[in-house]
Amino acid sequence: MMSMKTRRRGLAVAGLGVAAALALSACAPPGASEEADPKDTGTLKVGFISPTSGTFAIAGQQMLDGWKFYWDQADNTAGGVTVETTYEDDAGDVNQSLAKAKQLVEQDGVDIVVGPLIANTASAVAAYTFSQGIPNLEPVAASNNLTLSGANDLTVRTSSMGGTQANYAGGEWAATEGKAKTAVTLCSDYSFGWESCAGFKQGFEANGGEVIQQIWPPNGTTDFASYVSQVLASDADIIYVATAGGAPGPAFLNAYFSAGGDVDKLLLNCCAADQGTLVSLDKAGNGDNIVGLKSVSYWAEGADNGATKDFVEKYTKATGTIPGAYIAGGYMTASLLAKVLEEKGRVTGADLVSDITSFSFEDSIFGTVSWEEGNNMIGPVYIREVSRHDDGMLYNDVVATSENVSQFLGLDPKKVIDQDKNEPYTNSFQG
Repeated sequence: MMSMKTRRRGLAVAGLGVAAALALSACAPPGASEEADPKDTGTLKVGFISPTSGTFAIAGQQMLDGWKFYWDQADNTAGGVTVETTYEDDAGDVNQSLAKAKQLVEQDGVDIVVGPLIANTASAVAAYTFSQGIPNLEPVAASNNLTLSGANDLTVRTSSMGGTQANYAGGEWAATEGKAKTAVTLCSDYSFGWESCAGFKQGFEANGGEVIQQIWPPNGTTDFASYVSQVLASDADIIYVATAGGAPGPAFLNAYFSAGGDVDKLLLNCCAADQGTLVSLDKAGNGDNIVGLKSVSYWAEGADNGATKDFVEKYTKATGTIPGAYIAGGYMTASLLAKVLEEKGRVTGADLVSDITSFSFEDSIFGTVSWEEGNNMIGPVYIREVSRHDDGMLYNDVVATSENVSQFLGLDPKKVIDQDKNEPYTNSFQG
C-alpha cells in the first residue's frame, strides 16, 4: 500500500468490528465510572430519511439497507433498549426532506433523525432538527456546511466526510503519484459537486498541477454525451468526475466509454465509482471496461484492515452483494448508536452526540477514525482501483492512502469556518 502525505491527530486505541462490534473495547465517554448508574431502557424511536425513489434511489436504498442489516442482526435491541425505526422517502428533494422530518418529529415523536443523504437536504434537515432539540446522525451526507459554519451540538457526521475534505487527497495523488500536469473537472452543479471539485482542484494545484477547465452538469444529469465530448476535447492529462450516488455514475461511464474514452485518464469521486455503479456496468456487460478505474473515497470495500474485511465478508455472504459506501455508512451509524446504548442505556439529545464523538477507533470498517471540531469524522482517504476478485465480482481496492484527514486540511480552523460561512464554494468560486 502506497503512503501519501498524512495529517496526524492523536487517536486512542480501540476497535469497532462487525458481529462483535458491541463487545470490543473502545474509549469510554468522558465521565464514565466503574460504578455506572442503572441504565435507562425502554424504546428509542428513530426516524430514517433517505431517497428510495427518484434519481438517487439506489444510493438511498443502500444507506437504508446498511442500517437495517445491523438492527436485523441485533434483533432491534442494544443495552436493553428497543430501537424502533420509521422509514421515510424524500426522493432527494429538499422540500420533501423537511416535510418528512417535521412529520417524524412533530407527529411521530421520534427521538433521533438519521439522514437524509443528499447534501442540500441534509443541511436543511440538520437546521430543523437542531431547532427542535433532536439529534441528527448523518451516515452519508457530505455537505461541508454540516460540520463547519452550520455545525451544531446535535448533528454529527457518523461515517462520511465533507466533499472538500474527501477529495483534496485525490488532487494530491493526481499531481504526485499520478504525475498529471493538467486536469479537467466535471462535477454536479450543486453544493456537493462544488465542494468536491474545490477539494480536488486545491489538492491538485497545491502540488503543481493546473485545472484548465471546469464543467458543471446539473445535479441528477443522466445524459452525459455533450459533457463527455467537452472533457475529451480538453486533452487534459486527467479527468476528475464528481457525481452524487445513483444513476449519474453509470450514466457518465457508459457515455464516456461509448465515445472511446480511456479508463486510465479518469479519477472519480466516491459516489460515481461506488458499488452501485460497478454492479450496474457489470450487469450491462461493461464491467471489464472499468477494471483499472481509479477513484478517491473515505470507503474502500477492498481495504485490508480487519474490520472492513470482516464486514464485507459477512454482508456479502448474507446478501450476495458487496457493500459500498452507502451501506457501510448506514451500518456504521447503527453500530455507533448501539455502542452508546450498550454502555449507557437509553441516551438522546446532546448527550448522545457527545458520546458518539468521544469515541476513537483504531480498526473500524472505515479504518482508524475519530471525531473533530464540528462533530466531523477524521479518517483515511483512499485512492482506489477497480479489480475483479476471485469471486468474479468487482471491488474498489486500495492503491494509496492519506491518513487522518481533517476537514481543516492543515489550515487554521477559524479561517476555514469563516470562509465556509462568508464565501462558500460555488461553480464560480473554488478557493
